[in-house]
Amino acid sequence: VACSIAQKKTQDAGKANSINSQKIESPDTIGKIAKLVFDSTNYHFGSLKQGSLLKKEIYFTNPGPGDLVIELMSACECTSLDWSRLPIKPGTRSPIKIIYNSKDKIGPQIVDIEITANTNPPTTYCKFNLLVEL
Repeated sequence: VACSIAQKKTQDAGKANSINSQKIESPDTIGKIAKLVFDSTNYHFGSLKQGSLLKKEIYFTNPGPGDLVIELMSACECTSLDWSRLPIKPGTRSPIKIIYNSKDKIGPQIVDIEITANTNPPTTYCKFNLLVEL
């Protein structure tokens, strides 16, 4: 029994050392500017009934030489955004998930999305349009 316990402790210690020796990859940004290019800078999402949620995904690519690190992404209070918090490697295409709440909205709506990242210039914009109907 003691041999089994000692063997298990040795195996557990080996696993811990293996985990501790793994490198955490840091973004490749030193001396490299990333780029953020949307598939479109102006999206048209059609019509939506007032009080409904619109759920969409839009995509961007990092064609730059360095990893793209998004610091902040914002839109109006009626819109929530979800994106990768991990560095986006050069050549990679990545989604932004959009949820737009049309509560108390009516008529044509234009929502600006602002992204701050390690790009030049540091801020990139795109927008989407929709029509909220009763």
